[in-house]
This record gives sequence, structure tokens and C-alpha cells, in this order.
Amino acid sequence: MSWFQKRGLKQVILNVLKDHEMTGSQIIDEVERLTLGMWRPSPGSIYPALDQLEQDGLLKISRVEGWKKYYELTKKGREELGKSEGGGVNDVVSQLEFVIRYLIENSDKIDPKQKIKINQLIDELRNSLS
Repeated sequence: MSWFQKRGLKQVILNVLKDHEMTGSQIIDEVERLTLGMWRPSPGSIYPALDQLEQDGLLKISRVEGWKKYYELTKKGREELGKSEGGGVNDVVSQLEFVIRYLIENSDKIDPKQKIKINQLIDELRNSLS
């Protein structure tokens, strides 16, 4: 189970929608991209979560094009997102720990190009902390 899954799908959705509106399908694709292809939430988990977030007043349907519904955060959703982001550096370090442990457990699934990118980020972090 990834850091994203441990944090909860609803929280992940709020984070994904913080910059712009998206459809459910786009949210699925974005979560997959953010996890380097290691987690792709199913439609059976995304759409009920979107419905619940809408009922909770944390997001709304911003527009509908044919069968496509576009979701965006409400003011309440942005406030909720701000609460979860308010942990500062200590919260980020905890999140980083989960991500690193997940990458270690799934290192055999990481694309070689992504491994290079990860190593570059590790070097940058190491240099900045020296």
C-alpha cells in the first residue's frame, strides 16, 4: 500500500484538484503519473470518492460536457486541503519517508529512466542538507 493510499483516496483527490478542474478519468491518470505508474485507482474507487467529497461540500461539478463531469474544489475543500498541508517541514519529512519506503518495496517496478531521476533528486537533497 502506497503513501497515497495510506493518506486516503479522498485526500489524494483534493491534492490533485488543487490547481485545476479535472474529470474522474483525468484524476485517475494523474494519480498514476504522480506514483510513477505504481498505483492506478480504479473507477470503482474514484467515482464513489468523488460523490462523497461532493456530498461533503469539498468539491463541486464545475461543468458538464456530454457525459464528462469536471470537478473542482470548493472553498471548504481548499480549507480542508490547507489543514492537511499545514504540518510544515515535519509533515513533509513524514510523507517522504512513506514515499521512500514504497519506492524501496517496489524498486523492481521502477522504469530505468525514473531510477535516474530518483537518484538525481537524492543527490540534490543530500547536497542541500550538507
